[in-house]
This record gives sequence, structure tokens and C-alpha cells, in this order.
Amino acid sequence: MTSILLGLGAALAWGTSDFLGGRFTTRLPVFTVGFAAHASAVVLLTAALLISGAGVSGSALSWGLAAGLATSFGGLALYKGLSLGESAVVAPLSACGAVIPVAAALIAGDAPGPAALAGMALAFAGIILVSLPAEGRLFAGGRHLQPVVLGLAAAAGFGVFFLLIDRGAASDGDALVAVLFARIGAAIFTGTVGAAAGALRWPGALPGLRLSAIGAIDTAANLSFALATARGNVAIASVLGSLYPVQTLLLARLVGGERFTPRRILGAALALAGVALISA
Repeated sequence: MTSILLGLGAALAWGTSDFLGGRFTTRLPVFTVGFAAHASAVVLLTAALLISGAGVSGSALSWGLAAGLATSFGGLALYKGLSLGESAVVAPLSACGAVIPVAAALIAGDAPGPAALAGMALAFAGIILVSLPAEGRLFAGGRHLQPVVLGLAAAAGFGVFFLLIDRGAASDGDALVAVLFARIGAAIFTGTVGAAAGALRWPGALPGLRLSAIGAIDTAANLSFALATARGNVAIASVLGSLYPVQTLLLARLVGGERFTPRRILGAALALAGVALISA
């Protein structure tokens, strides 16, 4: 029961941090939001590493830094996409990054099970439904195409992140090191590119504290997920954690006032069902 609650807690926290990231990006440059989230996560994960007493291996460090480039790309795309007010498109598409490790296994000749293959089929069906334009809108129109592209870009970034973190997480201690250095790499990348583009600025003390909450909530999600997998079935924890877009969509509807068409609700449900099967 504890594992189930922790898995649900991870989903709620991930979904909340994504929603907040999108909301802040409507008022601040996406690089500012991303850098603040990554920087605050670095502080918290460093404290967790020091408390755990785990050693730092070169393999976990290098794979983590590489994974940081992928997750920073995915996070920036996700925040920007959610800021457009198209959560029903962007959130479920971003969750489909789980398809990439399955596809990589297929390419490597390590065929996944029937559940994962069925999950891929459902995810692709969901992608098609949420990507179709509303009546009277052109598919290639900027107002429709941009959220689709950003959602798929987020999925690509997160999917590559999963692959790279898996390479670096040979043990529990290495997993923590890899996640920490992924955040360090993401903070360096986001800060450097943001500064070069002139899109990185100090938001002010109070807004800065609010921005840091994104990283804190995301770190809480990561730790909850880790505890869920340690105390229970990893498949169940993965399925529950993969439902994080549901929280994002709920907050977008209840707080942001977004309206979702029945087709997009069905598409989101199919995509999330597919991701849950893949995670299992």
C-alpha cells in the first residue's frame, strides 16, 4: 500500500511541477524558468547525496551529464508547449517518451513483451488523435502545429534521458549520482544557452523562490518514485508514475480554465494507457 501511495505521489508531484513550469513560462522566458528549476533541484539532490554517503563513479557522472542535455531539451519544450494553453495536446504527447526505450530495445534485437508492444500501438493511436487539428484549423497552421511539435520534442528529450540514465544507474547510489549530474548538466546547458540568447534574467526574489518550487516538487517526485520502486513492485510504481499528465490536465482545467474536446480526451486516455502498458 505504501508503494502505491508513493507512486501516486510521484505522479501528482511530476504533474504539478510541469503545470507550474508552463504557467511561469507565460510570464517569464522559458530559459529562466528551466534554469531556476534545475538549479534548485541540484541543491536538493546534492543534499540527498551527502546524506546517503554514496560514492561518485565516473560512469554515473558522465552518463548523468549526457542525460542532462536530453532532459533540459525536453523540459524546455514541455514548458513552452504548456504555456501555449494546449495542455491536452502537449502533456500526453510528452509522456510518450516511454516509447523510445522500447523502440531502442527492438532495434537492438531485444524484443519487448506483448504488453509493451500493445502499449506502443495505443500510444501511437493517442498521438494521432491529440495531434489532429480542431475543426476549421489547418494542420500546418502555427497555432496547431507548434504545440504538437513541442510535445513530440519533449517526448524525444525525455525518452533519450531514460536511455542514458539507465546506462548510468548500475546501483542505487549510481542512480542518485546520475540524476544529480543530469540536473547539473541541464542547469549548465540551460544557463549557458539562455545567457547567450539573452533569455536568462533574474526574475526577482519572490518570483525566484516560486520558481525554485518547481525543482523542489520535481525532486520530491523523483525521491517518491525511488522509494516506491524500493518498497514495492517496480512495474506498479512505473505505471502509477506514468500517469503524471493526468494531474497536469486536471490543473490546466481547474486552475487554468482550459477546455478539452472529447476527441482530445480520448486521445490523451489512449496515449496514457499505452504509456502505462509500456511502463509495466
